[in-house]
Amino acid sequence: LKLVSAQSISRPACLGAMVFTWAAALHASFVVGTLAADGLTAGTKALTGSLSDTGCYAPKADGGWGFCGPDSCKAAYITCAAEGGGPATVGGVTGTYTTLGGTKYSASTCQSFLAKGAEPDITSWTPKGSCDSTCTQQTTGVCSGTFLAKVLVGSGVKSAYCNDKWLVVSASGEPSVFTPNLNDIPFPPGKQGTTFRTGMSTLSTSKGQDMYYPLSVTDLSTSAGTNNKDVFDVQTGSGPYSYLIDGTTIYGLPSDAGTGMAVNGQSIFPTYNNNGKFTPEKCEVDSCSNHVGQGGGQPHLHGDPFGDQDPKGSSPDTCLYGPSNYSSGVTGHPPVIGFAADGHLIYGRYLSSSAPGFAAPLLDVCGGHSHTATGNDEHGFSLQGYHYHTQVFDATCGSGPMCAAGESFKVTSTGPFQCFKADLTKSTGSSALLAATASSSYKGKADMGKRCCSMTDYYVLNGVDLSADVAASSTCTAPAAPTNGT
Repeated sequence: LKLVSAQSISRPACLGAMVFTWAAALHASFVVGTLAADGLTAGTKALTGSLSDTGCYAPKADGGWGFCGPDSCKAAYITCAAEGGGPATVGGVTGTYTTLGGTKYSASTCQSFLAKGAEPDITSWTPKGSCDSTCTQQTTGVCSGTFLAKVLVGSGVKSAYCNDKWLVVSASGEPSVFTPNLNDIPFPPGKQGTTFRTGMSTLSTSKGQDMYYPLSVTDLSTSAGTNNKDVFDVQTGSGPYSYLIDGTTIYGLPSDAGTGMAVNGQSIFPTYNNNGKFTPEKCEVDSCSNHVGQGGGQPHLHGDPFGDQDPKGSSPDTCLYGPSNYSSGVTGHPPVIGFAADGHLIYGRYLSSSAPGFAAPLLDVCGGHSHTATGNDEHGFSLQGYHYHTQVFDATCGSGPMCAAGESFKVTSTGPFQCFKADLTKSTGSSALLAATASSSYKGKADMGKRCCSMTDYYVLNGVDLSADVAASSTCTAPAAPTNGT
């Protein structure tokens, strides 16, 4: 296999021709090809509706409400209209400001958007240090340059390569292939200790993010929220190194860190917020399930970023992937959309009961399955190996200030749902372990991120220099695609 660089990739930054246009107010469902009938579900959660439902509204700019969540979020606005936030008006109906803690917010008492932090943006994404002459790069499977070139999109991923034990993906976190509409969110996250809310003005590239994806994984025999709970250093349900807790229910995923990385380099977080509640219930994500956390940086995902691309490239009502990315049509197996932090691939949602592996078996509580029937995905990977899927299902609001108790709404997952399937203790290191424990029993970033000398397969964006680490005989395998460079 030969070297593949982003400056030589023929694939453009967008994901393919659009095959539908979202409705002006609501892009919760659409008809394309032969979709599964209403009432089907790919997992253990019930779904009354279509497998294509998103539970999201189109951005304000396109005449929608601009968020994912229940209808009661229309009465939960807190940001200022004068700054591009505030209530939307759709079909002659205008949303309202929230009342919280005895305070009724308004256009004059609203909360401003947080400005970009003082930290400088990263200007060089070339990895530091020298290559390791004692290791031999793996070049098959997810390590193949051909695979990386096919699945990685946009300018957010700066480089990707395998060493002997890990796939390492370095990214800025910029969505790049779609435009977030963060200012439309009714109740975006606030910076702790201030009255400011995160939005478009908060975005920066001052922080990089790396994915350390283990190439050898041993799965647990169970699929339960308690998977890997003893690996976490903290058992309180909040803060670094803790798992999520909803009351007394444990979810074996980090409470304040990601569970994977999308193919555009965005961090993937659980569909739960750090209090163990479904994120849409708090009215805090935009039309593609994005928001920026309290620490600023780039937006991360709390739901399935499902929605096709605008063919003109001018509208923000698009997300990471959609029906046009299903190589065999909507009755085919969904595409790879990310890498889970425990070492399993994340595929998109099922759109048809005729698709390979649909409900055979159902997705477990970890959010994945291993097909009972033989078959490969479009990259030649066996689907009898465990993998995650995004999915959509019904939810009901509990008691709280945002969501009306008993109100029904749709939730989408991001892949790992309530747990990781892999036994984290069987790996020498991973991004999942970095989020769970500070134990020195596992490898750190420096060890996992090493670059083997004389690499032949890798992905690199224009302007990122890996020339000192590659084999002299490496050559590009595809014509240049300037739109994929910087």
